[in-house]
Amino acid sequence: MKKNNPMKNKNNIVLLYITIGCIWVVLSDQVIAFLIDGMPVEDRALINSLKGFIFIAFSALLLHYLVNLYNKGKKRELDYLQQNLENSQKQQQQWYYAQKMAKIAGWEYFLQTDEVCWSDNLYALFGLEPNAAITPAAFFLEQIHPDDLAGFLAQHDKVVAEGEMDYIHRLKIDNDWHYVRHAGVVVYQDGRPYKISGVMKDINDTFNRELLLNNALERHELVNKATHDAIWDWELSANQVTWNSGLKQLFGYDHHQGCFIPEWWIEKMHPTDRKRVMNSINSFVKQANKRWEATYRVLCADGSYKYVFDQAYLLTDDDGTPKRIIGAVKDIDELKQKDEENRQLAEVVSKVKSGVVIKDTDGRISWVNSSFEKLSGYTLAELKGKLPREILHGPETSQATKDFIAASLKVNDFFNIEIVNYAKSGLPYWVEVNSTSIFDSQEQHSGYIDIVTEITERKKREERINEQNQTLKEIAWINSHEIRKPVASILGLTALAKITDNIQEKEEFYSRIDSCVKEMDEIIHQTSAKVNELMGKEEGNEETINE
Repeated sequence: MKKNNPMKNKNNIVLLYITIGCIWVVLSDQVIAFLIDGMPVEDRALINSLKGFIFIAFSALLLHYLVNLYNKGKKRELDYLQQNLENSQKQQQQWYYAQKMAKIAGWEYFLQTDEVCWSDNLYALFGLEPNAAITPAAFFLEQIHPDDLAGFLAQHDKVVAEGEMDYIHRLKIDNDWHYVRHAGVVVYQDGRPYKISGVMKDINDTFNRELLLNNALERHELVNKATHDAIWDWELSANQVTWNSGLKQLFGYDHHQGCFIPEWWIEKMHPTDRKRVMNSINSFVKQANKRWEATYRVLCADGSYKYVFDQAYLLTDDDGTPKRIIGAVKDIDELKQKDEENRQLAEVVSKVKSGVVIKDTDGRISWVNSSFEKLSGYTLAELKGKLPREILHGPETSQATKDFIAASLKVNDFFNIEIVNYAKSGLPYWVEVNSTSIFDSQEQHSGYIDIVTEITERKKREERINEQNQTLKEIAWINSHEIRKPVASILGLTALAKITDNIQEKEEFYSRIDSCVKEMDEIIHQTSAKVNELMGKEEGNEETINE
């Protein structure tokens, strides 16, 4: 600790000298008067003279002593100041390197003059010399990322109003964007904001690590949410199992209860599945296999059972001893139900008499049932990947119908058509096709399904009915036109024959009536022939059907 030296000030020396001089003047005369009392006059004069020399000598010695004392005090003070200066420089250097290692730099921003005072480290961060000819405030703002500049300026106004600053933004350092953090306080003068004093820290590495960690945690949480898995961690040495939040989400059990013993979960397995699953996992641990999986049913908190798919990974010590098992339980109950529905649907489709054809979005055949294989004579392997027109259509297939099918497929529209297909044997056959588009769970078009029904016999019957209708139309036309003509003629000639008395005219009328009768008889014979022809076809069809 520094000792206080009263002689370090020249004024103190002068004051001390005056004080001692005054004391000397007052006391010396009294002392001398006492000493020379009774002495001869000559001796008294000598003593008075000696008093002056003694004062001069004493004063000289006193001054010498005081000056030396003053010089020693100044020297000690200079030594102390030098030591403090060296310590300060050392501490400043240590602080400089500490700031540099910590990537921290101090700054002061003077609000009235819009000037910034930087520490050497802040200059160094930008690769500048401390005496660089720049305008610090303007230069600093130019280094802020454009997307962060507005926020930084808004933060500045907020700091002036509230008195404290803590803000993170991007700053260009070494030609790269770094995340930095500013912390500072407002210094007031005469009750008004005078300057903002603070420090800046480069937190880019920390920020990026935290960002990566947060991204990883976020991805992990998103994966859990997306996969709906219940994650479990079985520590074999402690015989404890820890679950994540998926346990509650999937099965309704509270995972916050902590660690469960393995028997808790085993008891939740369906009694029919329990022995099989436990034998499987015991063998997995005993043989120290890396991976394990099983499908079984689990009792939920609401009393229902769900199908789950459980898979796990075994962690071992350096010597291969099983240490932990980390697994994930996936709820596949809905999938199992859909699989069962699909199985039943597939069974129904495979057994229906109508042909079923499933096509992709390009209209190519991807699957047919056995009924369609029998109908077409082609196997699924022969049909798969083919367009129907490439393998099923032939010369009698209507081009208009094919164009209608193509137009419907372009707009994914439902259609119902009758068309001639050709079997593998080359024989044509008629089918009725009901086609509709199919969509996946995201409502995206995934293909088409055709229900194909053979209508060859129906088309033949329709053709026969059309022929019969045509014959009946001809008969009706004969009845309405051919027979009406001779009948009208007969009626007219008969009327004329009744009103004439001329024998020759009557004979002429009767002759013409006879011709009309013969003409009508011929028409009747033609009609009878057509009826007989029609009846013959009907009998032939009945015999064919009976056969």
